[in-house]
Amino acid sequence: MNLPHLEPLIFAKEILFKSPDRVEVKCEFVTVPTLAMCIEAAAQSCAAFGEESVDTLAFLTQSNEVRFLAKVEALSFVFFVHKEVEVAGYKKFFFEVYDPIAKQKVVSGKLTLSVQDQAKDI
Repeated sequence: MNLPHLEPLIFAKEILFKSPDRVEVKCEFVTVPTLAMCIEAAAQSCAAFGEESVDTLAFLTQSNEVRFLAKVEALSFVFFVHKEVEVAGYKKFFFEVYDPIAKQKVVSGKLTLSVQDQAKDI
């Protein structure tokens, strides 16, 4: 994934699965994640939908219905991100976060990104 983030703010580590409308991404944290950190990790996971050869900028414009579903104690999770809607440069996603050791869903929510192709803006 092509992300401009650096440690310790890069959470998305590895693409586990990719299809046109769904990705699974392994995300890791250095401390037990807050809800805001999970939202950021979900937004970073959306980069898995992109192509490595295309330079794009994406901005988180909205998150809603985001909530903890269970106590979060682990540092490594699998983020399942589903693309719901794509209109021009706006993309809406639904995401779920799973603790693979406890085998349970711990967070769910929605987010919207504004995506710009940098090549078009030049």
